[in-house]
Amino acid sequence: MDKKYFGQIKLGLIQRGLTVPTMLHGLSEVSRGLCSGEPGEEITLALAEDFIVKARLNPPENDGPKLISQQDQLRLYMEEGETDVSIISVPEFLKQQLKKRTPVSENICLDGYCFNVFLRAMGREKKLRMPILAVLSLIQAAFEEGAADLVQLNMDYTNDDDSGFQRLAPLVEAIKKRFNTFVAFKGFPPADKRIIDLVYASGFDIVNFPLGGFYGTTKSKKIMGAEKIYTALEYASSVFSPGTVWTDLVMGPGSQDQFKDGIDRLTDSGIMPLILLLRDSEGSTYPNLVELADHMEQAIQRNGLPLKWLYPACRFLSPLDTRFFTEDPLKAKLAVTPVYRSGFGRRTSAGFAAIRRKLRIRNVNDSFESAGL
Repeated sequence: MDKKYFGQIKLGLIQRGLTVPTMLHGLSEVSRGLCSGEPGEEITLALAEDFIVKARLNPPENDGPKLISQQDQLRLYMEEGETDVSIISVPEFLKQQLKKRTPVSENICLDGYCFNVFLRAMGREKKLRMPILAVLSLIQAAFEEGAADLVQLNMDYTNDDDSGFQRLAPLVEAIKKRFNTFVAFKGFPPADKRIIDLVYASGFDIVNFPLGGFYGTTKSKKIMGAEKIYTALEYASSVFSPGTVWTDLVMGPGSQDQFKDGIDRLTDSGIMPLILLLRDSEGSTYPNLVELADHMEQAIQRNGLPLKWLYPACRFLSPLDTRFFTEDPLKAKLAVTPVYRSGFGRRTSAGFAAIRRKLRIRNVNDSFESAGL
């Protein structure tokens, strides 16, 4: 390709990583984005406004994408093109946690301005691995530094029929009581789809049942039957607000046409498809992604799905940023402004969500009572 499309650069960095010469580690802009500077650590780059990527650090002697300093500006050199970049600083609260390398630090991360907490049920009583007070303290620290605007609770696989939701309910209620924020749930669908009504009633604003498997941590890559997840997603889209039901897709050995059909099925049901960009994923070539980005944008427009709930993500191609894969870099931008970055938009959406939730809870209670439940 003649132009350095930012989507192409993002994919290249995810697949091959980045070399940051040791001599640059002392630069304040670089050091603020690193914890140890050791190979394997990740660094977050902004390729353009609201278009970000996490790349693993390669050893200094490695060939491939490289960061240099030129006239007091950080510049990225790689075969996909070269461009000025900036490094996203690691917030102080997160840097302190990562230096400790505790179970807490291994189960939190920032993706843009989404603060992720990875949870699992432990022991015979299957209590959450992190106490509620510890999670609240982390969220407080993230908000005080202005590092996050959205909280996502990622629940690892459990064989409980409710997929661990009952253990999350007190946590999301505590978050909503203490913070004026939106909360997302990412995990596996419950065995009984009516539990999804309770997930919504508890205070979750967004739900993500990943069709491509749960790749939130290196410890869990559980994959459930696709049809079971489709059924749960379709039911969730009848419960949650339009645009707030998502799923992660992973490109596999199937044909492009099959993948497009999957996108169509999701968007026709009001579900947002997010394509996870992995280091090693069959079919993840840039021409394929361009084709899918164009198809995804058309499918979203055809179904009139709102994009405001999405956020710029480090490892995804989403309907929010398709233009960074298909348009001239000088013109490319997010399709809409996310609700989290607009004070007025956040207040309006939060008010609407509260009213809608109350109406839905009343309808659910009436339905449960009439069924004798």
